[in-house]
Amino acid sequence: MFVKRALLPTLFLLFALGAVGQPNGLFAWEPVGLENNYDTMKSSFSINGRLNFGSNCLTAQFANYFIGKMFIDSTMKQDVQSSLVGKNRYGYDLDEGITYSHKIKSLLGLPVSGYYLALRNRTHADAFFTGDAFNLVFNGNSMFAGKTATLDNINVHSMQYQQLQFGLVKVYPAYKSSYTVGFGLSLLKGQDDLQITTGKTGLFTQNTGDTITLDLSMRMNQSDIAKTGYSAFNGWGLSTDIFVEYYDTTSEVRIRLDVKDLGFIMWNNHSIQNNIDTSFNFTGFNVANLLYPSDSLSNLSLDSSFVKTYNAHQTKKTYNTILPASVNLSYRMFISDNHQYPLDAGINYRFAANYNFMVYAGISDFINKKTIIGGTFTYGGYSKYGLGINFGKDFGKGCILAIQTQNIESLLFPNGATGEGAMITFKKFF
Repeated sequence: MFVKRALLPTLFLLFALGAVGQPNGLFAWEPVGLENNYDTMKSSFSINGRLNFGSNCLTAQFANYFIGKMFIDSTMKQDVQSSLVGKNRYGYDLDEGITYSHKIKSLLGLPVSGYYLALRNRTHADAFFTGDAFNLVFNGNSMFAGKTATLDNINVHSMQYQQLQFGLVKVYPAYKSSYTVGFGLSLLKGQDDLQITTGKTGLFTQNTGDTITLDLSMRMNQSDIAKTGYSAFNGWGLSTDIFVEYYDTTSEVRIRLDVKDLGFIMWNNHSIQNNIDTSFNFTGFNVANLLYPSDSLSNLSLDSSFVKTYNAHQTKKTYNTILPASVNLSYRMFISDNHQYPLDAGINYRFAANYNFMVYAGISDFINKKTIIGGTFTYGGYSKYGLGINFGKDFGKGCILAIQTQNIESLLFPNGATGEGAMITFKKFF
């Protein structure tokens, strides 16, 4: 039927969490003290994976049920509704990769301290949406009888791409300290991309339910839908990573500034662009609730005015996507003379990603020279707050495992927590 195949899928794009996902919102905790056990080794190889979901209103339980396509009951919806505000958001990131690094004194005549190669698969999704948009999608339009559901200034972005990165690192020794500078250049293969932005948009439902009016102002960009999966090459791009670190060898204080994913992807000329600014009226049938439309809608076809107008504004051309770059400023010190308790703190921000500033702090404990545990607290980003537990283990023979969580509260209070995050890294020195 028309409403389900045309209007509702458009609205459901607001919450397409499972469609795509790089987790820059999850700051990287590293067991630096354990890696110091292998300072004399020249090379390392690591495998890592990160997952991060956050929202100021969507609970962890709601997100898990939605992604898993399980039944969402009224209680889960009410948990979300109680947290809805004027500006609602979510973000979802997934990152998997392998990295090889090697210490050298020069490369092609350049005085460097090392280089690294990395291959990653990255996905990211974020959105800004109104409370009416959530209620319309998950509760239908019956609650808006005689009213207009506000769908203004909604912004949705999801993308997936693969990254091949080459980087150089240079250490500059100084008196009782050192400065390290790193630069990475990446080639990007764009797999898929979707961007939706609305202007002044609203859906009015008449009291009797026999008429709805959609005032739609929308811009949509989408990569080639005919090619999907990891093999899809729908665009290409470039990005850079830059970091600067100061290290005091006496106190072992570290101050580091990272800029990541500063770049773009250009999507090919099979991509879709659509700009719509018009109104649609659907009359003569009962639409009291879009989630349960009546049988009178069954005779509507996709040749309706809505689809005709949508297709009429559709063009195929190239467009560019700016990556959700991040800036992270971090600080590490030890709160004990024997350097047993490292304290980490910092601030993180992402550009063009519906992201708030995130601050974090954490303390760890070296149980022994080969084991470290700790906890962290985060505030901001996509979610409200997060409590994490970190664990690092040196298994000997150059093998280190690091596990980081950012939202342990989601396991304890899934119907109240609004974030989930985890990282795992295995590194081998040789």
